[in-house]
Amino acid sequence: MLGSLARWLRMLGYVAEYKSNNDDNDLLRSSGKPETVLLTRDEELYNRALGKRIRSVLILGNTEEARLGQLAKALGISLEIDMASTRCPECGSELHEISKAEATRAVPVKSLDLYDRFWRCTDSDCGKTYWVGSHWKQIRHTLEEARKVASLEDEEMKC
Repeated sequence: MLGSLARWLRMLGYVAEYKSNNDDNDLLRSSGKPETVLLTRDEELYNRALGKRIRSVLILGNTEEARLGQLAKALGISLEIDMASTRCPECGSELHEISKAEATRAVPVKSLDLYDRFWRCTDSDCGKTYWVGSHWKQIRHTLEEARKVASLEDEEMKC
């Protein structure tokens, strides 16, 4: 249900596990650690988590902007990407900066010509390469809209 949200959280530097094939009992067991927050769209699972005193958030938004804004408000997460702490959106492993020469085989030639900084996932099974390319315009837009959602929720609470 929330795989895309997990990718966003990883880009924002948070450790985010996504388990699409676990049943509710497995999710509750793995979410019992103090540093863990269970995110779900399933109201029954959310209520069960609350009953077990598991920190959880019922995700209500239908867009990534709404979901991220809700989490920013509920958990105080930052909606700013810092490449020093960004994690691999696919697997959640850390990224490390690589040289343009190291990126040559993994990056399209046009991107190599246009961009100078590249990062690679430290997980050898994943190993994806990233760069701040033209897609960042959309990423920045999504995060700006999420910040608006979070501040709208602030305004609604004041009323």
